Amino acid sequence: MSINNIETVTNNLNLTYKTEKKCLKVYTLGCFEVVLDGKVLSNDCKRSQQVWNLFKYTLTYRNKRIIQENFFDVLWNDKECDNPVKALQNLVYRLRMLLDYKGVNKDGESVINYSQGCYSWNKESYYWTDIDEFEDLYEKAKVYEENDDFLKAIDLLKQALMLYKGDYLCEDSYNEWVMPIRNYYHRIYMDVIANLIKLLKQYKRNKDILKVCEEALIIQPFEEKIHLPYIEALIEEGNMVQAQKQYEYVTSMLYEEMGVKPSSDLRKLYRKIKCNDKKVLVDLSSFQKIMVDSRESDGAYFCEPDTFVSVYKLECHRAVRTKQIIFMGLFTINRVKNRGQDNKVMRNGIGSLLNVLIQDLREGDVVTE
Repeated sequence: MSINNIETVTNNLNLTYKTEKKCLKVYTLGCFEVVLDGKVLSNDCKRSQQVWNLFKYTLTYRNKRIIQENFFDVLWNDKECDNPVKALQNLVYRLRMLLDYKGVNKDGESVINYSQGCYSWNKESYYWTDIDEFEDLYEKAKVYEENDDFLKAIDLLKQALMLYKGDYLCEDSYNEWVMPIRNYYHRIYMDVIANLIKLLKQYKRNKDILKVCEEALIIQPFEEKIHLPYIEALIEEGNMVQAQKQYEYVTSMLYEEMGVKPSSDLRKLYRKIKCNDKKVLVDLSSFQKIMVDSRESDGAYFCEPDTFVSVYKLECHRAVRTKQIIFMGLFTINRVKNRGQDNKVMRNGIGSLLNVLIQDLREGDVVTE
């Protein structure tokens, strides 16, 4: 699609929305909310939970015709229902009354249609959804980028991010029917962030990158793909202290919460932080003071795997010169077969083993994990 076509479609859409008196607005990215004429209809979710579950499912699969049996599984699942057909008809009636009498429907048609044993969303209804707008902005931004209008693409991608306030229908996270759609929009969200950061890098707008990442990490704190450009931007800004703090924070969080060790990309950034560290040792006495202060405790020295490899290579060279023998041991903790230990149990076991090694080995020994 050309840029001119995009502008024409956008203008037509804007004209349509402006001329219609009533438009149902549905927010699904983050907290679920249905708004009409400034009034939040979905505030009554608890009393009409099944009605809104019907609404969510129909809206989610608005491009399909839905058989009754699908609604039975979604609305009642394993719960007993004497007459699910009648119960479904009652819910549809209540939803139509809630929306239709407020003028959402067009030409007397219902917001939910029924034909040949299937229900479907009436696309002729006057409605707007954040997911449609979000995806539309994403697609438009790609077209502008392809046409080398990078500033316009940046603006559209920023607008898309403003719409994404959380995962799709996050309050329904345990419903299986939500997962494919949630994953779909989450993938687009990550693409939006990646594309926006890529374009901002072209203009060396590091402060904008930091803001994008900070806002994204509130929503997705465990996404390493967001932490990486955040640390990179801090390095580009020369803020090595904050970059190292962020590295230590993310590596600790990922390990404690998910049992994940630093990736190779994160370790590369750590080495970059150290290479760009501009602290200068003024004289020998300053160096000696730092070395003395860095002794955390008696026992073995704990370090990162990369540092351990460097120490080992150094000891190998020393051993060649001094003819001394060096020893390296490997300790492994495995899950007991047919025992369902979770990650927390495994992490506690590894932590206990590390503490024993650090405390019982000599000061000249080195330990890593």
